[in-house]
Amino acid sequence: MYKYLFLSVCTAFLFNCKSSEEFTGFSYDPPNVTDTQDKKVHPQHRRIIGAGNPTVWVSNNFENARLSDFYAINDSTFEVYIEPENAPINNSPWYAFKIWSDTSRSAVIRLNYNNARHRYVPKISFKDSVYSVDMNQAIYDSVSKTLEFQLKLSKEPITVSAQPISNTKSYDEWLMNMSQHSFVSISKIGESKLGNPIKELTIDETEPGSDVGILIIMSRQHPPEISGYYAARYFIEELASDSELSKKFRSEFIVRSFPLINIDGVMNGHWRHSAAGIDLNRDWENFNQPETQAVKNALLPVLQDPMKTVYYGIDFHSTNENIFYPIEQSVKTTPDNVTQRWIPFIQEENESVRFVTEEFDTSSPISKNWIYKTFGADAVTFEMHDELPVETIQQIGRSAARSLMELLLDEKSNAQ
Repeated sequence: MYKYLFLSVCTAFLFNCKSSEEFTGFSYDPPNVTDTQDKKVHPQHRRIIGAGNPTVWVSNNFENARLSDFYAINDSTFEVYIEPENAPINNSPWYAFKIWSDTSRSAVIRLNYNNARHRYVPKISFKDSVYSVDMNQAIYDSVSKTLEFQLKLSKEPITVSAQPISNTKSYDEWLMNMSQHSFVSISKIGESKLGNPIKELTIDETEPGSDVGILIIMSRQHPPEISGYYAARYFIEELASDSELSKKFRSEFIVRSFPLINIDGVMNGHWRHSAAGIDLNRDWENFNQPETQAVKNALLPVLQDPMKTVYYGIDFHSTNENIFYPIEQSVKTTPDNVTQRWIPFIQEENESVRFVTEEFDTSSPISKNWIYKTFGADAVTFEMHDELPVETIQQIGRSAARSLMELLLDEKSNAQ
C-alpha cells in the first residue's frame, strides 16, 4: 500500500529536496569534486624495480598494487614513492607492493605520499599470515609527511599494503559461494569504464506477485575502504543465513546489492577514484559514469512495479571512525527516520565500539540521497573505522543486519 504514496511523495521530493545553494563538496572534498565528467588519469607503470647494493626489489605487478617509484636513500633506508591516480584527491593514500632482497637483512622503508598525509597503518602479508606494523615503532615526519618503519627482508617476497588485499578474485569467489543458496542470484548489470563487469547480488525468496519490500545495499565506491566492504559482505551473509529471522525477512523483502561498484579503481590500486578519475559517490545526480549508470538503470524499474516498494538503502564506506551519516531527521521519508531508530540497536549490541552520528541534508549528489530522491525511502552512509579487527567488523555487520531485519519487518507489518 506504500507504492502509490511513494510515487507521489517522490515526485514532490524531486522538486523540493535541493538546498538553496548548489552543493560544491563536503569539507574533506577537493575542489570541483561534483564535476563528474572524465578527468585525466595517470596510470602507474607495472614493473619490478631494484635499488641498493645488495639489491632490494619491489613490484607493483599485481592487482590492487600502488607504487610509483622506489629508490635507496642510503645503505639501510629505501623510499617507496606513491602517487594517486590523479589530483586533487581526497586524502586516502592507498599503497600495495611486494618487496624482497637478494640477501637476508633489515631495512627501513619510507612511504612518501607526494604531500598527502599518512592514513593507513601498513599491513604485512607473508604466506598465510597478516599483521599490522607497530606504529609505536614507526616514525612519522609531520613536515615531509613520510612514514618510516623497519622490515626484515629475505629472498621471499612479502606484501606491504594500506589494508589487507581484497581483489576481484576473492570477490568472485565470495559471489560464487553466495550463489550456492537457491535464493541468491548474481547478474551482470553493466560494464565499468575499462570494460570490467559491474555485478548485482540479489536475494529473493518472496512469493511471485506478492507485496514485497526492497532493501538496497551498496559498497566499495572508494577502493581502499576495505572495512566497510567487509561489513557489507557480513551484513549480506546474515541476510542469507539459516536463522528464522532471516528466513522471515526473505519471505517479505528482496535484497538488491551492489557490493563492488568501483571495480576499475580496485583493480588498479586507486586512492579513491574510478578509471575516469572521478569520485563515483559524487555522480548520483548527473550520472556521467558507467558504474553509477549501471546501478541506477538496474534499480529504476522498481518504480514501475506496484507490488515492490523500496524501504531502505545502505551505502557502506570506511573512514577514521565508526560513523553514521543519516538523512536529516526533519526530512520526511517513507518509512520515516529508519536510521535514527536503528542506530540505538546497533550500539546496544556492540557496547565496546564507539559510534558517532552526523546528519546531513539531501543536497549532495551521493548514493543515499539518490535513493531518497528516487524512491522516497530513508538511507544511510554506514562508515566503519579503517583499522577495526575483522572479528569486530563481522560482529557489527551481522548484528546490524539482524536488528534492521526486525525493524523493517515491523514497519512492513504495520503498513499493511
